[in-house]
Amino acid sequence: MASEGMKLTEEGIQSLLVKYMKEKNPNAVSVIKMIKTKISTEKGRLKNVKELSEAEILKLVQREMKEIQETIESCTKAGQLDRVAEEESKLKVLHEIVPAQLSEQEIQRVIAEVILETGKDNFGKLMKAVMSKVSGKADGKLVNELVKKAMSG
Repeated sequence: MASEGMKLTEEGIQSLLVKYMKEKNPNAVSVIKMIKTKISTEKGRLKNVKELSEAEILKLVQREMKEIQETIESCTKAGQLDRVAEEESKLKVLHEIVPAQLSEQEIQRVIAEVILETGKDNFGKLMKAVMSKVSGKADGKLVNELVKKAMSG
């Protein structure tokens, strides 16, 4: 869950890095440095971009969270439990900086509102409208399943 008042900006990430360095939290420092590197790489890729938006940084963080989750799953299958603990601690740090995720009920409420506005005959249109309202606060795969369920019901 994002810290109160924590903005997912380059400045906010930098202040988190300083905070974790003062707390002497090497795991968190390493995770935040990794995110800063991803931000720099993305800015280099985009060219002429001085600063990424909060949405772009959120996408980078969520992509990293997904990769870590996949690593946890494969390490669990391979029985590398020490590596699992290490990856889970990285994931915990990232969970602290992303906005709180919506519950299934909250997502279903948004879907119901969008259905009232747009109807439920066009999956693509419905999905796009729902994602624009829950972007960054809900997993796309979960939203997809819930939209399909709402359309069939």
